[in-house]
Amino acid sequence: MRSTRGSSSSGSDSNERETSTHGGLGMKTAAILAFAGALAALFVLGVGTGWAGHRPNNEVLVGGAISQTGQYAEPAGRQVYSIKLWVDEVNARGGLLGHTIALRLLDDKSDIQTSIKLYEKLITEDKVDVLLAPYSSGITEAVANVNERYKMPFVAYGAASTPIWEKGRRYIFNIVAVAEDYQKGAVHLARQIGVKKAAIIGQDSLFPRQAGKGAKDWCKKLGIDVVLEENYPTKQTDFTALLQKIKAADAEAVFSNSYFADSAAQLRQMRELNLNFKLYSSTIGPSLPNFPEQLGATAEYVLGFSQWEPLPKVLGHPGMQEYIERYEKRFGEKPNYHAGGAYGALQVTEAALKKVGSFDNEKLRDALATTEVQTIYGRYKVDARGMNSHEGLTFQVLRGQRRVVWPEKWAETRAELPTPEWSKR
Repeated sequence: MRSTRGSSSSGSDSNERETSTHGGLGMKTAAILAFAGALAALFVLGVGTGWAGHRPNNEVLVGGAISQTGQYAEPAGRQVYSIKLWVDEVNARGGLLGHTIALRLLDDKSDIQTSIKLYEKLITEDKVDVLLAPYSSGITEAVANVNERYKMPFVAYGAASTPIWEKGRRYIFNIVAVAEDYQKGAVHLARQIGVKKAAIIGQDSLFPRQAGKGAKDWCKKLGIDVVLEENYPTKQTDFTALLQKIKAADAEAVFSNSYFADSAAQLRQMRELNLNFKLYSSTIGPSLPNFPEQLGATAEYVLGFSQWEPLPKVLGHPGMQEYIERYEKRFGEKPNYHAGGAYGALQVTEAALKKVGSFDNEKLRDALATTEVQTIYGRYKVDARGMNSHEGLTFQVLRGQRRVVWPEKWAETRAELPTPEWSKR
């Protein structure tokens, strides 16, 4: 087990350090040094029990770093909502294994290096008992090296890129559908309306690249030629040249592996330039609640991917209706899939902790690797890599609302495609 940690300063979002104490054992000097060396090695590796029993007021420290500012703040913010909702609900029913949760969420500012430093701090200085995940595949990929080194597991509710789980890591678990399938439904719908040529574009970072790879593979499987494939810098805002290049290549459909700002800019500039395509699909942007609000009519007919929608009668997962009602009452909007995925991951974590009956990180890791549980997000059961098998869905923005159009088993309505020309809207 790890060396005994001292008392914790509680209070949400506090960053006060905790102290570590060690008692003498009355052994011979050599034996003491050998014991201390072994103990120190275990501390560095992060093996052993959690430290909730050493905190004041019977608390357990649950913490992580997540993007509360920067380019990922919008989707990550929905995850923060669900985290806070879950913490308050668990505390209201007696706490986590009888311990009151003290929540510590730090802001990584949507920056990889900042996140790495904050997770080092959370583990070695703040000495969290239960670790929460960051947002985005790129940040999660980097942080996975940190929690792996200290052997502290978490369920990744903000990362979908398969390569994260192809490196033999043992302390990170997946709950969401993989990035490579984000455009699967859109490509199927493109084939249904006779699209023969498509362009695949996206931000030059881990998740968009993987989503683009998946889109290309699905196009190949379904007989659609990819006539242009291009990644752009993360802070690009002017897409005029790229959009004109897509049109010049005779692409009929655009599969954009994008977030909010870039997808919104692409659509606005398509309209300004009067560039028409039979289909435009974006991965992240359209799934955010304010997407149709901010773009208005420009968002109409856009396809997007969702890991989950607040549709209990369609998806039928246990507890969905109650979760949606509690979330909407507190935050004034229905949860999107970022919120639902975070809450589902916390349900999994809670179930695994109850299974082992302690905050021992090695036992928690084993439980997360073997637990099978139904959540408001769907079924969780991972393979040997730590990957869950979760199926997402494709929606279309119609009259200002996200409406599921694929797969057929979950479809609320038929897709309205091809997209009408700008001049005819």
